[in-house]
Amino acid sequence: MNSFFSKLQHNYYEIFKVVLFLLAIAAVVWVSPKERFFKYEIQPGKPWKHNDLIATFDFSIIKTEDELAEEREIILKNFVPYFRYDETVGPAIEREVEERFAVEWALIDSARQPKDSLRYVRFLKRTVNKIMNKGIVMYNPVLEGKDKSYRIRLIRGNEARNVVLGQLFDIRSVNDYVSKQVRKLNMPDSVMLKRIIIQSLVQNVIYDEDKSNADREELLKQISPTSGLVQRGELIIATGELVTPEKVQVLKSLKREYEKELGSTEAREYIYVGGVLLVTLLFLIQFLFLRLYKKRFYAELRYIVIILLSEVLMIFLGIFVFNNFPHFDYLVPYAILPIVITAFLDGGTAIIIHLVAVMILGFNAPNSFEFFYAQFTAGLIAVFVVKDLSKRADLFRTSLFIFLTYMVVYISMLFVQEGSYTSISFKTISYLAGSSVLLLLAFPIIYLYEKIFGVITQLTLLELSNTNNPLLRDLSLKAPGTFQHSLQVANLASEALYEIGGDALLARTGALYHDIGKMENPLFFVENQVPGYNPHDELSYEESARIITGHVLTGIEMARKAKIPEQIIDFIRTHHGTRRVEYFYRLERKLNPGMEVDSSEFTYHGPIPFSRETAVVMMADSVEAASRSIAEPSEQKINDLVENIIGDQMKDNQLINANITMKEINTVKKVLKKKLLSIHHIRVAYPD
Repeated sequence: MNSFFSKLQHNYYEIFKVVLFLLAIAAVVWVSPKERFFKYEIQPGKPWKHNDLIATFDFSIIKTEDELAEEREIILKNFVPYFRYDETVGPAIEREVEERFAVEWALIDSARQPKDSLRYVRFLKRTVNKIMNKGIVMYNPVLEGKDKSYRIRLIRGNEARNVVLGQLFDIRSVNDYVSKQVRKLNMPDSVMLKRIIIQSLVQNVIYDEDKSNADREELLKQISPTSGLVQRGELIIATGELVTPEKVQVLKSLKREYEKELGSTEAREYIYVGGVLLVTLLFLIQFLFLRLYKKRFYAELRYIVIILLSEVLMIFLGIFVFNNFPHFDYLVPYAILPIVITAFLDGGTAIIIHLVAVMILGFNAPNSFEFFYAQFTAGLIAVFVVKDLSKRADLFRTSLFIFLTYMVVYISMLFVQEGSYTSISFKTISYLAGSSVLLLLAFPIIYLYEKIFGVITQLTLLELSNTNNPLLRDLSLKAPGTFQHSLQVANLASEALYEIGGDALLARTGALYHDIGKMENPLFFVENQVPGYNPHDELSYEESARIITGHVLTGIEMARKAKIPEQIIDFIRTHHGTRRVEYFYRLERKLNPGMEVDSSEFTYHGPIPFSRETAVVMMADSVEAASRSIAEPSEQKINDLVENIIGDQMKDNQLINANITMKEINTVKKVLKKKLLSIHHIRVAYPD
């Protein structure tokens, strides 16, 4: 029992990775539809390659989207909207007419006969009652472009009847009607009477939006999604028979019913177990690929989390769209997965992850082969074009290339299936274009991942390596000698990493920041000193060593305050490893002969380099600094300098934790010698 717990304790990191994969499998199985897969591939325009297909149960033939759209269009074209007659406004208008007339009549000469007043009032009431009883329709967009013969349903009280617009007044026709009635009266006050009527009228036939929408929805619901019936035992399609558009609909109808029909409880269990095994096998292949061929990524838990999180989220999104919005399946930017993985890991890993994701999604996609072919080729193009995502323009270029890939696949499939281009769908093309544009969401996703997981990309390294960065700008102003030294180390390290196949940009960026701690006391470092003055002359050797070694800790504090990523801070920590400040250590021993000198006071705190990049920066830093002290540089002197310094570092076990081989170290030496010869303008001595 103790041995079991001991093994568990020693392998907990490995076990946790396995648990993460199991959780990913469980999540994918949970969201995947629990239904059977149709075992026949439907290929429009080609002969049926399978055996004769006979219906084993009755099923209805579903209509095509075009058929359903045509029926919806007919219903909407013939739909009669509802308008409601407002009974409440009539009495109010009648009172208002009387009040307006009383005011207007009082302003007229009092010599007029009272009988004229009564006559006018009766005329006004009669005219207004006729108009309001007939109804004045209020304008609504549903009436746009409609003539007088257009039918509407007029609700008046509890009764709804069909009327045409010509039976109702509108603003123009009511004005004409009032003018005509006033002229018939043939009285001198016609202008006043018309004004009173027009100013008092109110539109009382109003569009009933709620009733119209409800009735419209009810009519649309009555559209049958099916047309025709295939009975059990009926031959659906024979071997060699051409798969026509009509047969395609029958086969799609069979596929839909087949996948919905689960059968017995035992059948459900088999379907569930089969789905679990299919998903598990794909994730197992992915697990073994990472463990055997991508050990660098498998070793770090955060890379495993990035892979599984991105993959599962993409599968979730795809299945959600398939189940709820199948007509938008081409709008989903599936190629964003390999782009994100390439940005944080590499192209080979991105291809495998994308392959697994689209295979799982292909089980649930409406057209499995077409979906898989389109998305997998788009993912490959994304990996090939985006490379290491070192420029923001890479993503825009990738978006364009993926759209072109989608178009080639779509048109090719159309030619193969239809044998013509007449059925090309501009809606589908717009979805493919939208999917390509949505790939630009990779920008915020990559930024978010960098903040959450503490992983940096080439884009971030490029931003950090800009010498106008505030920290590097301060270094160039406060310690110009150190800044020039850092630039030289960056050039040396990046060139060496390029030759041995490491991350040259990471090393270059780390080298630019490795000595930023010297900004606190720049004059205590020889590259910043002026002739004739050395502040170390006023200090003890221990104090001098403490200042020299302290620039590492100071640099770490400065970098963290400036929110520099930890991967860059690693170069500050490790560029001196655990070596001694030999100059002051030897002076201290010489000053105190025979006495025990505490070497820890003269030793850097470390740690030693633990990656190929940090190891190369240590070598480049030491060699570049030492090369400045050569009085008369020559090829032999530089050769001996490089060999001695790197040899001493290896003797001091400074490189034992770095994943760098002897062959790579020798390559680094050659690069450093060649670059130093160029820096010091020394010609290589060629044999006679």
